[in-house]
Amino acid sequence: MPSDHVIQLCTSDESVTRALAVAPQESVKKIVGQLFKGVKHESGSTNKKRTQDSQPTHTQEDLDRAAKCGRFPSRPSDLFLKMYSDVLELLEKDPMVGLVSPSLLGGAGVVPLTVVSVIPDIMRHYADLIVRAEKEVFLATNYWEPSHSASIVADSLRELSKRVGQRQGEKVVVKLMYDRGTPSQAINNHAVVKPDAWSKVGLPTEDEIPNIDFEVVNYHRPLLGTFHAKYMVVDRKVACLNSNNIQDRPNVEMMVHVEGPIVDSFYDMALLSWSNAMHPPLPLLNQPRTEVSNFKFNKDNEHLQYIDEEGSGEASRRFLQKQHEGIDQAEAEEGAQRAPGGGRIKNFARMATNQHDASGGAIGQDDALKEHPNMMVPSNSTDGQNGSVNATNASEPRDNDAPAQSTGGSQVDDQSNSLPDGDPVATKTNARPDVDDNAEADNVKNEIVAGGKAKSNRAAGIAAHLNAGNQDTEATAEDSDSLDDFKPHIMHQAHDMVPMAMVNRHPRGTPGHSDGHDVPQNVAFLAGFKYAQKSVFIQTPTFNASPVVPATLDACRRGIEVTLYLDLGFNDQGEMIPFQGGTNEEVVNKMYKTLNEEGKQDNLKVYWYTGKDQVKPLNAAAKKRNCHVKFMSIDDSVAILGNGNQDTQSWFHSQEINLMIDSKDLVAEWHRGINANQNTSVYGLVDNKDGIWRDKDGTAIEASGTKNVGPLGRLKGLGGAVARVRGTGGF
Repeated sequence: MPSDHVIQLCTSDESVTRALAVAPQESVKKIVGQLFKGVKHESGSTNKKRTQDSQPTHTQEDLDRAAKCGRFPSRPSDLFLKMYSDVLELLEKDPMVGLVSPSLLGGAGVVPLTVVSVIPDIMRHYADLIVRAEKEVFLATNYWEPSHSASIVADSLRELSKRVGQRQGEKVVVKLMYDRGTPSQAINNHAVVKPDAWSKVGLPTEDEIPNIDFEVVNYHRPLLGTFHAKYMVVDRKVACLNSNNIQDRPNVEMMVHVEGPIVDSFYDMALLSWSNAMHPPLPLLNQPRTEVSNFKFNKDNEHLQYIDEEGSGEASRRFLQKQHEGIDQAEAEEGAQRAPGGGRIKNFARMATNQHDASGGAIGQDDALKEHPNMMVPSNSTDGQNGSVNATNASEPRDNDAPAQSTGGSQVDDQSNSLPDGDPVATKTNARPDVDDNAEADNVKNEIVAGGKAKSNRAAGIAAHLNAGNQDTEATAEDSDSLDDFKPHIMHQAHDMVPMAMVNRHPRGTPGHSDGHDVPQNVAFLAGFKYAQKSVFIQTPTFNASPVVPATLDACRRGIEVTLYLDLGFNDQGEMIPFQGGTNEEVVNKMYKTLNEEGKQDNLKVYWYTGKDQVKPLNAAAKKRNCHVKFMSIDDSVAILGNGNQDTQSWFHSQEINLMIDSKDLVAEWHRGINANQNTSVYGLVDNKDGIWRDKDGTAIEASGTKNVGPLGRLKGLGGAVARVRGTGGF
């Protein structure tokens, strides 16, 4: 149970934010050193026994003491308090182990919006928030890649600068963090990116954003300590926590928009991540968040009124269809031209060095990306007419490593929809003006594709959204009312504040797995398995961390139903190298083998991710249908969501930011939304005898297979490992 010392830490008014407000010119690192003496960032494994106890007990006093250690709106559930109590024990050794001040570890908030969709839908919400910022923006991403997603952020900054100039306001301060890995990080992990280097990575130049004070830090802790965080905080009012990087990938992702006191926890964590002195400091450092008792939801919320749910849904369905148009053709052309063995060697070299050409399946080079209206930045033109800004050069194909070319300004499209106050909503019109919506629907309605598969206008529309403008994977699902369930935006029902806690992990550069039981993220994950009474649900692209596999087996042995939604073949080359844990197929096969020997196999249900427009899983290596969501729920009551995968890299090395939330209603809405936007629960279940997926005729679908891949596979995996550390692999 939490000691008196831990209770004192958590109930104190002290925080990094508060201390930095007194001395805003100091480095955050120095403030932390003064505030909490003896802070350790790579602690040893002292909590392993506690986290591995199969049935630890908590007295009522234990739970009461845990309840004191957070600024909760009401007493959390016993399940939440048990999990939180395990996390609190870590503060005894290191008060900053959670990458947030202890007084802000536990808090409260509301979740008005969740997005479960392709990256453009999430980036459009980012854009809506950025262009309306009043004082400051703090944006963090693992990998910032010159891409259409990066362009929409860059153009949002240009638009924000223009708006500030029009209102003759004070400069808005914007901080950006990413991880691109440079030699200078061997000396200073938090490398400042100079203004003359901004344009090389697709960021605006100083001249393009005269009304923004912009500062960029490139953070990596060598060798393996990746900055895997993905979040944004705007004006200390709103925080967004998401699974996607700022790059273009054929992924379904998840983002939550939170408001309330928990935003101060994000703010504090962001300062700790920055570490350096800020030039200039954030203007709201000494202006604590205003207490709000009456939160707004749906269109009453000022941050959500610009979302066009119907238009975004229609556009995203088309977008996902377009995402695959170049890949199948490119694969066929490459196969016809490939010399024996040459293509595989060439592709391996590209992967290891992060090089992709237009025929290599790289996402973000296809003209069709411009066809999603959510790649348009909300804009007010100088003459008062409303419009949208095209993401910079979104229609121009470019090499994945080449710097994005800036237009030097924003282009205004007068065709977009708008609101009377000058704030446009996402355009609902067809993004291709040369194509009539009705004609397009007639063309695809009841079209029969190869193999006798019916492709309805609804199924094709969803395929278009999931293709995200880069590919042409055909829909295989039959037309049904369930296709109408595909909606990117989950507008949550109005609710009071609920208990929340940050369960993060700091980056660890040193090779090895020594701190797996000493960081809040991992302890919270394991606590979920330990204290579950009915069920555990996880969706993650990769599942192989050494502690999570036995935790799954132990839960199944106790009669807990464990459901896993995983990706078939996701980052297999990276996961198959030694000490990474193995591919999803290997791990699932071994778990079922163990459980079948014990007669417990029915308690484990593993599904391969299946796109909403598909009737069978697709190999993630083809970059056609991937799911990058990171979500866990326990007993349909407590959820953990955010950045952390269930793989070796996330468990032992990367910086991860996650929220633990106590709300049956929110968990139910998340489950409905997650299942509505994919066909995994309908078509993805594997055989519980061996973990292999088979169709009704018994034909198996595999990626790397369930057996040990051998020396050649391990060698190939080195390229995947390079990609992971660079932020371009299975992240």
